[in-house]
Amino acid sequence: METAGIFMLLVQIAFAIHVIRRGYPLFWVFLIIFVPLIGCLLYVAMVLIPEAMQSRTARQGSRAFLKAFDPGKELRKRREALEISDTVSNRSALAEEYLRQGMVSEAIGLYESSLTGIYRTDPNLLLGLATALARAGRFDRAKETLETLYQANPEFDNPDARLLYARALEELGDTEKALNEYSALVKTSSGAETKCRYALLLKRTGRVSEAKALFEEILRDARTGSRHSNQLNKEWLEVAKKEAT
Repeated sequence: METAGIFMLLVQIAFAIHVIRRGYPLFWVFLIIFVPLIGCLLYVAMVLIPEAMQSRTARQGSRAFLKAFDPGKELRKRREALEISDTVSNRSALAEEYLRQGMVSEAIGLYESSLTGIYRTDPNLLLGLATALARAGRFDRAKETLETLYQANPEFDNPDARLLYARALEELGDTEKALNEYSALVKTSSGAETKCRYALLLKRTGRVSEAKALFEEILRDARTGSRHSNQLNKEWLEVAKKEAT
């Protein structure tokens, strides 16, 4: 009984602190303190559970579950939106979903058909098209598309576009220029993928010590990085770990 009483007291204190920190009405504090069992149960049912359901993690988990249960739902939703209103925004959203679903040729076609009129040099559409072309292995056209993007939008500064351009140069055999692009990019980007791709290219060109130092830097960054960040970069951290040994 004494243990149960201590546990109940700790729960009451925790719930009361939660009420105050969240700015909920103070009647909850009185209910939790003076009617402990009922007050705590009501607080869980009426506050904590709804709050958890509205949290980012819960929403992500819910979306992941729904996606696994009905993987085509988002694609249907975006197709329907485009049928209702044929806007560039809806075209772009559908093209992005095509890419997520691995429907690369459909994404390319949709991006290309959207690059007309005032949107002919839209940087986001051009980046989307270049990404889709790279996914299709068409790095020559991806490079040309990115060059068009930068010629028309010299102020556009996007690390994903710059990384894609460096990759295209590498795939097309322009190694020296690719090294220069990667070198410039890692000075402003802390992304594991960017550093890892640069290190791999350094290693292939015989600059082994520089490559190893960069792999070790990736692993040092991971030790102080967040769990979420490390999970997102899991593939590249594994490469760095293998290459650094």
